[in-house]
Amino acid sequence: MKKWIWTIVVVVIVAIVGGVTFTSHHITQKAYTAAMTTGKKAVNKKNYSIAESSFQDALRHRTNDKQAQGYLTQTQNFVSAESAMSDHEFNAAKSDYMKVKNAKPALSTLSNRAKAALKVLKTVQLKAETFQGVYDQALTQNQGQSYEASNSTLDRIFKDAEAKEPYYTDIYNKAVELRSTNNKAINHDGDGTVDSSSSMPSASSDSSANSDSSAASHGITSGLTDSEKQAAKNYKGSNEFTVKKSQTEINGKAITAGQIASARKTLSSIGVSSGSFSDQDIRNGLIAANKAGVSFKSYAQKTFK
Repeated sequence: MKKWIWTIVVVVIVAIVGGVTFTSHHITQKAYTAAMTTGKKAVNKKNYSIAESSFQDALRHRTNDKQAQGYLTQTQNFVSAESAMSDHEFNAAKSDYMKVKNAKPALSTLSNRAKAALKVLKTVQLKAETFQGVYDQALTQNQGQSYEASNSTLDRIFKDAEAKEPYYTDIYNKAVELRSTNNKAINHDGDGTVDSSSSMPSASSDSSANSDSSAASHGITSGLTDSEKQAAKNYKGSNEFTVKKSQTEINGKAITAGQIASARKTLSSIGVSSGSFSDQDIRNGLIAANKAGVSFKSYAQKTFK
């Protein structure tokens, strides 16, 4: 009788443990499925913060689950791409959109959105480069005191219906500022000189700095007074008079005034005072970010904050 009793006890214990295990697994599975469903629905509605939280919740119920981790990473990359696009950091946006597009496992909704965004991005980048080229040409004409010709060149931006789209806000505002400077020069006593009370766009002075930088790299400072030459010689930091031409270029192309102005806005957007940096400091940061293969914003957040 005792053997039978112990056998029954063992069977009951096994049944209880098995039942508890089954119930626990069933509850976990149910919670995981619910979290994944919520995450997918949130993605469809573009509620990405909820989607991220849901996929993270799914991972808590099923650690190292490849599907939940894949969906989470894809969502995070998409959010990062959208943020970079809003900040006009087009190269960073492209990189993140490509990650979303090629993700495996993946949500088809996000993959399709990334594909569509990449098509838009390609057009935006081409247009932005075109506007920058027009602005640079107008700036050169301004510096040569061809103010009316500069305005005529700027009209190629102002007459473009897409110029006022958010993607091109920075370059459009610079074009407006340059046109204002041109008009003041044209109207000042009719002699074509700039009114001393007006100030040139920062881009103009920056471009001059690029020119001076090149001259300085060859030991030429003809545009400076004797005291300024001595100050440049004694300066131990990094400015346009103390660097080589290679330190003002990225991939063989001179860093433009527009790039410097944009970088300053990026610093301000992350809470860093851009006024504490010389133009050459900004160039050094842009060059370093390019070598590291990251956006200037990412580089600045790690280096200057």
